[in-house]
Formats: sequence, C-alpha cells, structure tokens
Amino acid sequence: MHNKYQNIDLKQVRLRARLVNLKRAVGGDVVGTTGATGHPKIVGLMGVGEMTEFDPYDTSKFPTVTGIYVLYDICQRPLYVGQGRSIARRLRVHHDKFWFKSPIVESAAYVRIDDRVLRESVETLLIKFLKSNAVINKRFVER
Repeated sequence: MHNKYQNIDLKQVRLRARLVNLKRAVGGDVVGTTGATGHPKIVGLMGVGEMTEFDPYDTSKFPTVTGIYVLYDICQRPLYVGQGRSIARRLRVHHDKFWFKSPIVESAAYVRIDDRVLRESVETLLIKFLKSNAVINKRFVER
C-alpha cells in the first residue's frame, strides 16, 4: 500500500508552517512557487526574505546578513527570537551562554530583512505571537 505522506519533505513542511505563522503575525502575503521536487516551496513574505535553516553550532556558516533569527529546541519549539544588522555577530554573543547548548538549542532559522524599522517590528510581533513559548525571550511578553 502506498503511503501518500512518504514523499513529503519534512523540512519543507516545517518551513511552510513557520512562514504561515509569520504571515499571521505580520499580516503579509506568502508567495509560493513549485520547487524541483514538485512540492510547493515557500519563497517568503513581501518585503521579507526567504526563511533559511542553519546549524547554530557551525560558526563558520552563521548568516552574515541583516535580519531576524529563531533558535529552536530538540522538539522544534521556538526558544529565542532575535534580530540584528549582522545575525552572525548576534549569535556569537549567545554562543557562550549556558542555555546555548544541545538539546536546549538544536536548530535555527533566519529571514533577511534589511529595513531596520520592519525588522524591529517583525521581531516584536514574533515575540508577542509566541508569548511564553519563546521561553528565553523576556522583552515584549506579558507573563
């Protein structure tokens, strides 16, 4: 019997869910195209770059762009939302923190947003949207 779910790329499913949640938070439009696999691929929100996953422990591959990043635990729950003119520089500040260890921080993703006002607004909205689920963030969350 053929399982209709066996060809689903779980990374794409996770990325799609994250962008849909981001869309709800900022009220933007999700732009979709079909990738090489034939599955829908989320390109991004208008004014916001593509969401890209990266290894939070490979400092040589930290994103050097301006934008917002999210750190996830082993269950893919968002732990921390941050932003900066250089994501790599901001991540290096966190890298020596007691909580920046596996399995507390297991994966990460970022979105390039060059406009400072938009970047700060999206970060604030994401933190408020996640509320107590972003367990390390304290700013903008009513507890």
